[in-house]
Amino acid sequence: MDYVKLIILSFIMLSLVSILNICFVLWSTDLTGGVRVLLTVASGLARKGHKVTVVALGGDHSWFSNHGIEFRYVEFPNRVRPWMKLLYLLFKLKNPKIRYEYLMILDRISRRTGIEFDFIKPLANTIPECDISIATYCLTAFAVHRSGRGVPVYYMQHYETLFFEDPYMKRMVDETYTLPLHRIANSTWLKNLLKEKFGVDSYGPVVPGVDTRVFYPRKVRKPENTKIIMALGKSIKWKGLWDLFEALRIVKKEVGNVKLLLYGNEPYLCQYSPVECEYEFKPSDDRLAELYSMADVVVMPSWYESSPLPPLEAMACGAPLVTTRYGTEDYCINEYNSLVVEPRNPKEMAKAIIRLLKDESLAEYLRRNGLKTARERTWDKTIETVERILMEVWRRASS
Repeated sequence: MDYVKLIILSFIMLSLVSILNICFVLWSTDLTGGVRVLLTVASGLARKGHKVTVVALGGDHSWFSNHGIEFRYVEFPNRVRPWMKLLYLLFKLKNPKIRYEYLMILDRISRRTGIEFDFIKPLANTIPECDISIATYCLTAFAVHRSGRGVPVYYMQHYETLFFEDPYMKRMVDETYTLPLHRIANSTWLKNLLKEKFGVDSYGPVVPGVDTRVFYPRKVRKPENTKIIMALGKSIKWKGLWDLFEALRIVKKEVGNVKLLLYGNEPYLCQYSPVECEYEFKPSDDRLAELYSMADVVVMPSWYESSPLPPLEAMACGAPLVTTRYGTEDYCINEYNSLVVEPRNPKEMAKAIIRLLKDESLAEYLRRNGLKTARERTWDKTIETVERILMEVWRRASS
């Protein structure tokens, strides 16, 4: 009887626990859509009273001002630090052949000097004692698992195996989805894919939100007699920009005077556009909202995404949206708030863009419903969902 009372009392005590010590483990804190999501969630949890630490291998979080987070970066020994910084930069190279050649050079340096080039171990050692440690990227999953600190969670934002071309790396990344971690998926597509491929379950989907205090329809001057098509300008193949270029060749013949507005950090991409092109280099959120508000159509041509931010941001600014499937199912509804086309199909993409440019009533219908969708997708809901999952994971692990 005393044993039963003890169990009941323990359950009651656990249920009263409301403050968690949470550690998010990032590869980098440099600005990307995925990092923005993670830091926004971490900051929201801190505002709710949880102790939140962000551990990262490198990067710069100065762009993120709204936080109550402690940031810790991996400290390498002085003799290793220059080489590790170089290796960190190599991982960010887009060309896999160049990256591989430099890695081979570093491997020779390692064998001759005895310097061990290992990111995972120092990252694991930097994770503090905590209630919950959260991996946020395939390589950080190994660090969280091997650290032994906190209840291990994997906040997954994509099927990251698709990011790599090397078969060895693909197999290594696949291993992370079967590690003994509690998984959180950010999209129905990702959750179902991992269930089908590996037989694993995940919490979620936990879809990111949009800040409608920043992303809302702005009063902007639109150019006369020119249709503005806007997209993220990234050269990564699966982002689909080259498909958009192909689609625009068709659009130009049908519509005439169109202009492409790209944004990001690769302005040289404008030279490959078949239509007049302008590139906004690293725009602020306010400027990005102005660009969305200026667009007659926003296009997201990716081959696969997992709850990307641009479609929600575009909707929140009242921009008609053309997007691809895979990872957008949770908030992009075809013929309701967007036109959804199959990826890698420039002809279908062109057809959807032309429809919106020629049919103002359809564009207005999608615009109106897009605004409604954006208002429903708040960051508060996302943060509350993550908090609820973490509390459940913690209680189960502690019982």
